[in-house]
Amino acid sequence: MDRTARFKTLAGGISIGSELITAGTLSGCFIDETDGTRVLVSNWHVFEGTPGETRVLQPGKYDGGGGKDTVGKVKRLVPVPPREKFPWWKKLICLLLGWLLEEWCTAGAEPAKADCACATFEPVDESRELVEGVYLDDGSIIHPKQDHPGDGIEGRTVWKSGRTTGITKGTVVADSAKVKVFYGDKWVIFEDVIVVQGEAKGGDSGSPVFLAKKPEPSEEDEFIGLLFAGSYNQFIVCKNKYIRQLLKVRWT
Repeated sequence: MDRTARFKTLAGGISIGSELITAGTLSGCFIDETDGTRVLVSNWHVFEGTPGETRVLQPGKYDGGGGKDTVGKVKRLVPVPPREKFPWWKKLICLLLGWLLEEWCTAGAEPAKADCACATFEPVDESRELVEGVYLDDGSIIHPKQDHPGDGIEGRTVWKSGRTTGITKGTVVADSAKVKVFYGDKWVIFEDVIVVQGEAKGGDSGSPVFLAKKPEPSEEDEFIGLLFAGSYNQFIVCKNKYIRQLLKVRWT
């Protein structure tokens, strides 16, 4: 299946993004615990924008999305970093030389715990629908109904569904790690995150990640969090418990 295409039926694992970014991955359908509505969820850097104003496109702009592909608006954000905004001149220096000036370009005195955001589901095309679950590589949708906080899973097998690399499996090598992630113009420290030995590439940000109960993805698996950073053979996941606590949404 082509995960960068325009979908009539929206589920986790396909291209999405705010009108301000290129494209990332739709995490899936969640329940907003503040009002009981169904919402779209992905990373903060995928749904970057102003709540109530910035449009969310499926597919993302990089994949050809435009006004006619609007599926909602940014609703609520857990911004990264949680504190301190760099002045423009520091952003420019860190953009060019951040890899050399890592300590000076590290934002926030307090480590972050999640990179996540939600958006309303209000498609311009009313024939489009949002369903529970995620896309597999054959185009079918499965719905793992259970969730897991993300703690105590070191050594376990997990899988994700992403825009770029589709379904990939991996092994949890750390379930309470402290890491430093580069966000283009600044380094951000995260703590109590999950590190997975597994494949991910650009555009997979926002991929929903599941704790495997069987050799292949199944509806018995448990949602544990969102992929928000990584490389060819490793990716980092923010835990479900912080997504629920900070963004106030729950997997459904």
